[in-house]
Amino acid sequence: MDSIEEKVALITGASQGLGRVIAIELAKAGCRVVINYANNRENAENVKAEIEKLGGDVRIARCDVGDETAVNEMFSGLGQVDILVNNARLDPWRRTEKMSEGEWFDQVIRVNLKGAFLTSGAFFAQAKPRKWGRIVNMTSVRSFRPAEMNMIAYGVSKLGMHALTRAFAHNGAPFGITANTVAPGMIVTENINKRLTSEKYAEESAAIPLGRGATCEEIADAVIFTLRNGYVTGETININGGMYYAP
Repeated sequence: MDSIEEKVALITGASQGLGRVIAIELAKAGCRVVINYANNRENAENVKAEIEKLGGDVRIARCDVGDETAVNEMFSGLGQVDILVNNARLDPWRRTEKMSEGEWFDQVIRVNLKGAFLTSGAFFAQAKPRKWGRIVNMTSVRSFRPAEMNMIAYGVSKLGMHALTRAFAHNGAPFGITANTVAPGMIVTENINKRLTSEKYAEESAAIPLGRGATCEEIADAVIFTLRNGYVTGETININGGMYYAP
């Protein structure tokens, strides 16, 4: 197993939710963490303070990952980055009534898929000379299951990230760069009550063979596995309580 101690890990969308916990767990594992956020500086500072309290090495990088110029400037300013976790996404439950179907689709693809493409490309270019790098794309069980009408854009964006994983795994192999996908099912984050009523949460849980959503720490554990195991690349780690059984 490869050591990830002292490796620089950039986690996009790390100011809250799953990204926050991944950042904290990577700091506990000895990584030097970079918290990316797009809008909420206060949340990012709170995560930074949590990691510093644990004695971790942490920085903050504000960047809209769907903006190519901003992404390139972020990587130029960070210097060496060894690990990239593409976690940034538009929350599918936060769509406003004013958005048309086309506007929503464009926004979701821009952040979830284009953002992961841009950050992976910038990461790849600076990792190649060092002959070591790790990319993890956070997708969803919704990559594989038929989507409700309001979730189509989200499902398409997450399925597209699997193609990114395979492409960067193939092109990265000669340079010691691996790329993998972690595809969670329902995750219990601090914001889940803003998305689901208690009745809806019970309904969603009942559809999961294990009968509950995942903790963020359980998902972060799968991420860390793909970072430490240098012989895993181009793969999808399905961690969804049995909602989807991959062949």
